[in-house]
Amino acid sequence: MKGIDCSHWQGNIDWKKVKKAGYEFAFCKCTQGLKYKDPTYEKNKKEAREAGLLFGAYHFADVNSAELEAENFLKNVGDIKEGEIVILDYESNVIKDPASWCLRWINYVEKQLGFKPMLYTYDSLLKKYNWSVVSENDNGLWAARYGLQQQNPNPLFKPSTGSWQFYAVWQYCSRGKVDGISGNVDLNTTNMNIEQLKKYGKKTDQCSKCCAVHCK
Repeated sequence: MKGIDCSHWQGNIDWKKVKKAGYEFAFCKCTQGLKYKDPTYEKNKKEAREAGLLFGAYHFADVNSAELEAENFLKNVGDIKEGEIVILDYESNVIKDPASWCLRWINYVEKQLGFKPMLYTYDSLLKKYNWSVVSENDNGLWAARYGLQQQNPNPLFKPSTGSWQFYAVWQYCSRGKVDGISGNVDLNTTNMNIEQLKKYGKKTDQCSKCCAVHCK
């Protein structure tokens, strides 16, 4: 099953064309660091849902206070529907123990939303650091490795899974071409079907503080 991830760098996306091109899920940038909110987040969220893609929201870590960065995400993520996924995007080499930092962010967000975020990181960081505190916390892995930047996933370039037994999602290309998007976009694949992927998201009996107003 194919998906994309996006931010303001992709500009104005025609989500109906993305869906028609065979893409089933979309992870959209929500926030970064302590204060930034992606200006396309609300539009992408609304239109990806309307087009019938499984929606996910991610926070890009700047590695300030994990709790304050989590607060920025929680303040801006808005309502999360059943099966939708939240993700921490971690790509930094500036601290010695990134797994502990990520676990602090993850636990803070989980406490508020009531379900476990996924972790995104790339192949070299998975190999360099010990991620067991996150994998043993049962947080799913979204792993990146691009290989030859091919438009279809090449099994020769599957990413490391670090301390995880398997990855949930593989980001295999950062120069993808998708109908409905001008320029490049990240391409993703998963061995799961849509219902299996939803198990990483919000469950039916969970009502998070951030969306309590929508549940009344």
